[in-house]
Amino acid sequence: MAITKRLKSEIIFNRDKYLSPSYKTVEAFQKPIILERGKMQYVWDIHNNKYIDMTSQNIVISVGHSHPKVLKKINKQLETMPHCSSMYIHKAPGLLAKKLVEKMPDHSSGEDWVVHFVNDGSEAVDLSIQMAREYTGNTNIFGLYKGYHGLQGYAAGLTAIGKASQNCYNSMFTGITHVELNKIEQLDNHLKYGTSGNVAGIIIEPLQGYGGINPLDYGYMKDAFELIRENNGVAISDEVQTGFGRCGESFWGFQMKNNDAIPDIVTIAKGMGNGMGIIGAVICRKSIADAFSKKMFFNTYGGNPISTTASLAVLDIIDNEDMISNCNKMGDLLTMELSNLCDKYPSVYSEIRGKGLFQALEIYGTTPEKSIYNSIKLHNKTLNYGVLMGRGSAAGNVFRIQPPMCINRKDVMTVVEMLEDMAIGELKN
Repeated sequence: MAITKRLKSEIIFNRDKYLSPSYKTVEAFQKPIILERGKMQYVWDIHNNKYIDMTSQNIVISVGHSHPKVLKKINKQLETMPHCSSMYIHKAPGLLAKKLVEKMPDHSSGEDWVVHFVNDGSEAVDLSIQMAREYTGNTNIFGLYKGYHGLQGYAAGLTAIGKASQNCYNSMFTGITHVELNKIEQLDNHLKYGTSGNVAGIIIEPLQGYGGINPLDYGYMKDAFELIRENNGVAISDEVQTGFGRCGESFWGFQMKNNDAIPDIVTIAKGMGNGMGIIGAVICRKSIADAFSKKMFFNTYGGNPISTTASLAVLDIIDNEDMISNCNKMGDLLTMELSNLCDKYPSVYSEIRGKGLFQALEIYGTTPEKSIYNSIKLHNKTLNYGVLMGRGSAAGNVFRIQPPMCINRKDVMTVVEMLEDMAIGELKN
């Protein structure tokens, strides 16, 4: 169907008129782009322009847009029973929980892992904080500056990115202390001198996401978890963005060589449903879940048959189609090629960070303000090359490189060639 200017204007008008103005705070491009469909690592807009999706739509599309195997599974489930309350029993949630637990390493306590399903990452983080406080009987929760954990419930209070912090959060989310990433002595001092020695826990992203793709120093996560445990708290790994193999090295981010840590609680969402299952989960030691089972708690849609069926299909695809291996190979290729661009064009690109298909390219500027300005200018140009590139970080000056895990070498090199062509264009100006 031909898209007329009038229809396009109507679509944009409806969004601007009837949706909350908060949507404007996260629009990807200054010039509106209206997407219509997706297939594997590609998306098309309403004018049938094709783009390589380097965003995975906020890291939700793990194994590919409209992956046929996921579609087949959920369509079959739609025909039989789309929804089943957790007050009743359906086979899919229990089977998915089993497969997730099988992905977890043994805990030093010898305890079993158990799973509670929710609807998204913010819910998972919020529930993990409730569990930590109920289990320990303590209040203090630690997070990291530039950490991003979501924008609903306690996830919003733990997110430490200024542009995402509402005034009301100060009074809504108490008992939260933020410390600097990789400064283990700072965390130790806060625990020694700022607490009673009894805390609820700490939550850490194995590789910071929206805050700028900031890696953890070797041993930091492990040492931070041990300090918290010494103060009677629990260790939470927020795998909403890094889990399900996205970092290429392992299934979980906490298993990466620089982390080599085992948490007490894990939060997951995003890629586990591949955009077809609206799902999140908390995986935790059974004793923590037991402490939270003294009162009623459930989610209306958490663990519904559609979302859990989709996630089961995603796990099968990751295992059977070598997705983590591809993630690692394509990630290594990106790191090598983008490092070369940083060396070749230091006045355009300043640094490449991250691992696997969870990377960031920082845009150079003589001042922080100039860096942000340059990133916006270059970002808008990517559309002309048929590439959807994410832009983020606490400052907003990095390209977020997080395509679906099925991306191939040809598409990676197309993106690299685009970045080099843009750099050459910048040097000519």
